[in-house]
Amino acid sequence: MLPKHVEKSIAKWFEKDGEATFFERIELQQEAAEKYKNDAYAPRYSRILNHILENITLVIKEGENIVGDVFEIIPNDDQREWAESLSEEWWEDVSEEEKQDRIMFYYSPGWIKRRNPIFFTFGHLSYDWNAIITKGLDWHKEHAQELLDSGRYSDNKDKTDFLSGAVEAYDAHTKFIRRYAEEAENQGLKEIAGICRKIAGGPAETLQEALQLLWFIVLVSQKVAGCGVFCFDRMDQYLLPFFENDLAAERLAEEEAFGLIVEFFNKNNEILDHGDHMSQESEVVKNNLEVTYDDPNYIIIAGLLSKGVSGVNKLSHLMIRAQHEMRLRNPFVVVRWHEGIDPVFWREVCDAMRHNATVVVYNDETMIPALLEFGIEAEDVYGYGYYGCNDPLIPGKEGGLRQLWVNLVWPFELALNGGRALCAGENGCVHDPEANFGYRDRLIGLMSGVYSGDDEDNNEPESMGDFIKLYKKQLRFLLLQYMEKMEQDYLLEQKYSAGRMRIEDLFLQGTIDEATNWIAGGTKYHKITMQGSGMATAVDSLAAIDLAVFRDKKFTLSEIREALKTDFKDREDLRIYLDSLPKFGNDIDEVDKYATVVTNAFCDVVAEMNETRTGLYSYMPTLSTDRDFTGMGACLAATSDGRRAGEQISENQSPYLGADHSGVTALLNSVAKVPFDRITGGPLNVMLHPSTIDGDDGLSKLAALFSVFMKRGGMQVQLNVVGRDELLDAQQKPDQHKNLCVRITGYSAYFVQMGKIAQEELINRTVN
Repeated sequence: MLPKHVEKSIAKWFEKDGEATFFERIELQQEAAEKYKNDAYAPRYSRILNHILENITLVIKEGENIVGDVFEIIPNDDQREWAESLSEEWWEDVSEEEKQDRIMFYYSPGWIKRRNPIFFTFGHLSYDWNAIITKGLDWHKEHAQELLDSGRYSDNKDKTDFLSGAVEAYDAHTKFIRRYAEEAENQGLKEIAGICRKIAGGPAETLQEALQLLWFIVLVSQKVAGCGVFCFDRMDQYLLPFFENDLAAERLAEEEAFGLIVEFFNKNNEILDHGDHMSQESEVVKNNLEVTYDDPNYIIIAGLLSKGVSGVNKLSHLMIRAQHEMRLRNPFVVVRWHEGIDPVFWREVCDAMRHNATVVVYNDETMIPALLEFGIEAEDVYGYGYYGCNDPLIPGKEGGLRQLWVNLVWPFELALNGGRALCAGENGCVHDPEANFGYRDRLIGLMSGVYSGDDEDNNEPESMGDFIKLYKKQLRFLLLQYMEKMEQDYLLEQKYSAGRMRIEDLFLQGTIDEATNWIAGGTKYHKITMQGSGMATAVDSLAAIDLAVFRDKKFTLSEIREALKTDFKDREDLRIYLDSLPKFGNDIDEVDKYATVVTNAFCDVVAEMNETRTGLYSYMPTLSTDRDFTGMGACLAATSDGRRAGEQISENQSPYLGADHSGVTALLNSVAKVPFDRITGGPLNVMLHPSTIDGDDGLSKLAALFSVFMKRGGMQVQLNVVGRDELLDAQQKPDQHKNLCVRITGYSAYFVQMGKIAQEELINRTVN
């Protein structure tokens, strides 16, 4: 049962006005930016942070045991106009080259628009949370001050500026928490005041103190600085000593610990605003003035420990229970499955999932080998986690997300047409390989527009083996070209990054010791996540060529090529035939084998990139599209699976829309054939009707289904248990379905808060 004040808070959140804004942050940020405009970058950053933290309104709500919130208002027309003018000043009519100079890279125009380039952060990472709660802020400040005083970097102003900025930033955090201690004292909350006073500089000793310190760090980083999409690392592991000591000292009962976990979870959801960040067309999202309005935070639980024993403990059970009972979209709980996982715990996980709690599962048995292959050292691999939309990381030892959404369908089109896009020549596209991966594609990390390939020595294939060689050749051409251009960018970024500090640099391993930010090399790991997209579309297209051209010989490669160029004009018979061919997701070996072909081709090139790279960054393969499957399909010609030109490609690890018609077991059997021991992330969205897994027997079937999938080599699974009729009803009667929470790709959203396009995409993937 949830504490009453948490239930009240959740109910109030659903009624929150979509216009509500933490407007003080915008005003105070601009005051400080003007006041400190002539200071060096790192001290200026810290002084802007301090100015905000010294002046924002403190909020303590009735009944809370974990405090800290922001004060929001509904901006008037003048305030909104002014805030909008800032976005225009920062980002309108700014070239991609200038953006790279200012901020290095970014995720999307919608993500960047509210972010001041001189008070900037990337987010999408994990702090060294254990060091924060076990060492405290004073230790962090003193460590930076000692390095500054040692003279080690006295001949490098960039590094001394970095360290002096860090000292001021730690101090800003401490003073902010002390303000809360004073406010709690003024309100007669002596216990909370004592906790805040203690953790303002020192380490935590109890579970409540640890959660409170974590929350203050998140509140400052996420709501003030805009550093969101955190991974909280393996929270059930590093909080366990605090929990056990509290129980042993009889300071806390298990149910009280559960209440604290619930409060912490609720805090993470409470600071989000209404709206789905992938629904950029919706009015709520377009008008939002926040920097982290929809940034989910990820908690990792269970999984293997370094000696190969299970990490499932009492806190793992309490956290799953909290997620199950609350069913909020944030935080996002990632359960790490392994052989021999506690069966009671596993049933609790599956029970939470079938009730649409925000829980997903990853498989240690595939993840650990994949991470080891792609450069993670054995001493770190058991600590892996996730953030963003299923993006892997080693917590505390790397910076923010860098990625490229790799359209795996482009190599198919280029292989089919001699290295040229099917729209080239008479259809108007220019064949220009040097135009691939322009500035915007590299800075955002998305293959958009039309791509050209290697047009040399492309003889007409005489066998399917020949065609696969051409596919691999074009894939290799594209990715090595990307790496070559990115290596030039890295050199520029080293130059641009000198002396810069962002809030995340305060709490990562290595940045303070090296006196430099993570982009310039302060952390152990630096990677580009290579998001392999449209796998099923590529698989189905290859399988169709194999069957139609080389095995059954119903059509020639030339016939198919010409039909695809014209989007099946006057060849509807061919399109219907291709559409009717067997598809990935139905447990058909002769189709599914191409999932191995595509995945291994992709991973082989990524491995080659790591072997030949000269820059700071390594590369790590995943299978993911997020919601970019629509955009990535827009510039592609028709494909030999029967897909028309411009239509979406397949999403994440799933079959193409509507292609799987043999049931969930067949779907999982197909997906399990992917060589996931080489893939480091990406979601599989499974849709089930509530009636199929109802009752105790239904739970047993679900637990067995997913367990067998993992044992057969599946990597990840996330579940939506909802019928099409319920979604359609929610569209028509949103007030009656406010808390209908659904998994999208690597995050959750309330269905009624999603834009119409996103709603329709989900409805189209859902059956009754």
